[in-house]
Amino acid sequence: MKHFFWIIILLFPFAFYSQVPNPTFLVSDNDICMGECISITNTTPSAAGAIVWQWNFAGGNPPNYSGANPGPVCFNTAGTYSITLTATNSFGSNSVSVPVNVTQTPDVNATLSDTLDGNYVVIPDTLINMYQEAYLWAEGTPLGGDLVWYPSGVESDEISVDNGDSLTVTPFYTTYYVVSYTVNGCVAYDTVLVNVNFQEIVQVPNSFSPNEDGVNDFLRVLTNVDFDNDFSNGFIEGGAIAEIDFRVYNRYGALVFRTTDPFEGWDGTFKGKPENPATFVYTVDYRLINGRSSSIKGNVTLFR
Repeated sequence: MKHFFWIIILLFPFAFYSQVPNPTFLVSDNDICMGECISITNTTPSAAGAIVWQWNFAGGNPPNYSGANPGPVCFNTAGTYSITLTATNSFGSNSVSVPVNVTQTPDVNATLSDTLDGNYVVIPDTLINMYQEAYLWAEGTPLGGDLVWYPSGVESDEISVDNGDSLTVTPFYTTYYVVSYTVNGCVAYDTVLVNVNFQEIVQVPNSFSPNEDGVNDFLRVLTNVDFDNDFSNGFIEGGAIAEIDFRVYNRYGALVFRTTDPFEGWDGTFKGKPENPATFVYTVDYRLINGRSSSIKGNVTLFR
């Protein structure tokens, strides 16, 4: 009888080692936002015999797939859905399901506003002059999220405010403001445009006196940002200039000073020695923070 038992094993080994497949898989993320996609990894252990794979993605796109490894699956509607894998071979079939929670994407609406009898009212657009204020308003739904403004979309300049609160801005040039609203990890964006009547003023004084008395000791390029000497806006001399090539020549045509730094001025020296009182010629090639480029030239008198 013992010999007969081993004969059965040798003749029919598959009867002991073959089995119904036990499907398993992993998803890249179980909690996603509307419009996002997930990837799926089939981790089913190997089993004897050819396996037929059938995937069902309730609420997903595509809704189903036949094969071992499906591509990305996207969800455009909020809800909790099941991803089901059914594996079948000649010995039978098994199924396994994994839930995926799809969160609704919030809404955010950004507008310009103005005050009327102490209340904020929405206005379609606005055109302001430099140094004037504009009032921005954004409101997100559902309530309870985090609202953040990004001037010109620059993340490092983010301004956090409470939901629905207004934001007062003083842009010097036409600026897009981006607002984000986050609820349960899902983010919505909107933008609002503030048009600014940019007053282009780039000037060089017609004289200066580098006598170390602390008054008018340097020859600098002045712009409309600091023309009124109001530095509360955070800019300093040359604040409206993004790029510059400022040159000063003596009456013989020799270059006595040059800078590409908008904030640097000439101290009236050449090769480390003070220049004598005289009239000099300057040229300025520049690009302003609003993107406009131009050039100016003229004379300046140095007094001692």
